[in-house]
Amino acid sequence: MRILVVDDNPINLKFLFYSLRNQYEVEMANDGNEALKKTNQIKYDLIIMDLWMPVIDGAETTRQIRSLNSNINNKTPIIFCTTSSAETDRERCITVGANDYMLKPVNVGLLKEKLRYYLSC
Repeated sequence: MRILVVDDNPINLKFLFYSLRNQYEVEMANDGNEALKKTNQIKYDLIIMDLWMPVIDGAETTRQIRSLNSNINNKTPIIFCTTSSAETDRERCITVGANDYMLKPVNVGLLKEKLRYYLSC
């Protein structure tokens, strides 16, 4: 199973990479632009997305992935992992097409449960 992790923080990228690499093929993107390029070229089984990133945030990146029929990942499950506990941010992510929303610091056990759920659908 191939997972794309999108986060502008290198520590978060490394944490998720090392937490998931033994069970999944994990690729990383440092921002929304890089994520859009990758999702137009490579089919992923799931995407883990940060909300607050410079240039293109995670919500806009998700909106663009979902809105383009040409994007091969427009139906791929997307889980947000973010520091924002504001209900308006969670609603924004769900509205643009996220499947789920988790708060950082990420509970790896809970994340793996969610991955098993979405990857089995």
